[in-house]
Amino acid sequence: MSLWFLIILFIGLNSFAHSQTIHSPENYKIADLNTKKYDLKTDNFLSNSVLVIPIKSQTPISNFITDILLNGDTVWIATGRGLMRTINNFQSFEYYTGLAPFGDDDIAGFNLNRNFIVATTAITEEINGESVPTGTGVKISTDYGLNWSSVPQPLDGRGDSLIVYGSNNLYALPVVVRQQNLAYDVAITRNQNDSNNATIWICSFAGGLRKTTDYGGTWQRVVLPPDNLDSINVNTSGYTFVVNPLANLNQRVFSIVATNDSTLYVGSAGGINMTTDYGVNWRKYNYNNTGRGLGVSGNFVVSLDVQRYNGKEIVWGATNTTGEPGDYNAFSYTSNGGANWFNTLERVKTNGMSFKDSIVYGFTNNGLWRAVFGTFNWSKAPLIYDDSTRDRLKTESFYAGNHIGDTLYFGSADGLIRTIEFGQPWIGKFKIYRAVTAIDLSSDIKTYAAPNPFSPDDEYTRFFYKSTKPTTKVTIKIFDFGMNPVRTLIQNATRNGTEVLYTVWDGSNDQGAQVSNGVYFYRVELDDDDAVWGKVILLQ
Repeated sequence: MSLWFLIILFIGLNSFAHSQTIHSPENYKIADLNTKKYDLKTDNFLSNSVLVIPIKSQTPISNFITDILLNGDTVWIATGRGLMRTINNFQSFEYYTGLAPFGDDDIAGFNLNRNFIVATTAITEEINGESVPTGTGVKISTDYGLNWSSVPQPLDGRGDSLIVYGSNNLYALPVVVRQQNLAYDVAITRNQNDSNNATIWICSFAGGLRKTTDYGGTWQRVVLPPDNLDSINVNTSGYTFVVNPLANLNQRVFSIVATNDSTLYVGSAGGINMTTDYGVNWRKYNYNNTGRGLGVSGNFVVSLDVQRYNGKEIVWGATNTTGEPGDYNAFSYTSNGGANWFNTLERVKTNGMSFKDSIVYGFTNNGLWRAVFGTFNWSKAPLIYDDSTRDRLKTESFYAGNHIGDTLYFGSADGLIRTIEFGQPWIGKFKIYRAVTAIDLSSDIKTYAAPNPFSPDDEYTRFFYKSTKPTTKVTIKIFDFGMNPVRTLIQNATRNGTEVLYTVWDGSNDQGAQVSNGVYFYRVELDDDDAVWGKVILLQ
């Protein structure tokens, strides 16, 4: 069984094949792996800040969107192929993939606060036949994303096994490897004694909860309650528990949100932890101690966020089952600082949430949902279809959202989506922003399919092509390996523009029946020009 949910989408074939690996905490367990140990003295350093000029693009860098955050007129977007942004209201995009200090690493966690922007990065390594997520460090900007520093993944020294917590000397497992030590989430608060500088908090799964007050120069392990305690207090003596994510589910952390500089909520595989004093004392809330079904629904907390409107402050969690008896998937929330917890949208695998005033948008593996807080009249978004491009989404997996005024933006496993909030569920039209690989008509490859291979049960494929004319009549026909006709996808359809165009195929033939696995060829006819051919593989 795979330890992690690693979603790989293939865009095109040959030179057009780009993989997208999404690190998502699908499994809260830690494997026993033979991994390389790193020497702290030679592997932990703070690199110099560098000016980064992002690469401009008319389309997104990826169709897999995991975070959408606003900072003034800039919208930052974390994707399956790195970090990107838009500074002109989504008319175009700028991306950081391939540029120092980001390289080609994936974005595992992302957040911003004022001028501070932090991205955590990761790669996937093959170890003992397993695909293992591996942290590659923390990227930090203190000037709104103009210059960036890179800090290696925080590691402990081999003998760093003691944490002093009040009068208690606690054993702490030294984390000396990067494997399974990656930061899924980030929070940024003001320093307790210096409001002009920031404290960066990271949820490092096998590395536990950590913070830095000097931009990654040093890191401090933050003590959370062990599984057998619901709270810890620095003034209490006699603690004998260990700080060890291998031994304590509650110390395997995935998500974090700050409601102010001193109050934070941290989600783990053991529940939701709350501090009101800058991370010193903690109270834990989970399925077992909040009513066993009446409060927090599940102990596996993959996302946390805060809804604010009309003076209310509501902390939400995507709280999923750990497989323990009783707990279940749902969204859990508190509107009184943790004193009481409730849950809603039960039995749906939750990924995250966003808000517009009293409206809650829920991101799940079973679609995109909307409800008004208090009434919780959940409504699932219908088929998401873009009239202008005739594109549509097949995926049910959503991960991110935000809004600019009444305009809503959502991130899915298959595209960035825009719609309008009209006060009623899902009556606005949708626009789909899609990653497109440029086509050079002077090259041998004049068309491509993506994703390729594709599985019709989970996704559509799209045939991409390009015309030199502002208006073109397009015909696309699909053939099987024996060159027998399978489907006339479009016939003399009018298409406008000289940018890359695309047409969707759902894997069915002219009779509407699903075709069998295999290799298929397609032919694109543009007016009276020579036809161009492409190949796509269907794997169910």
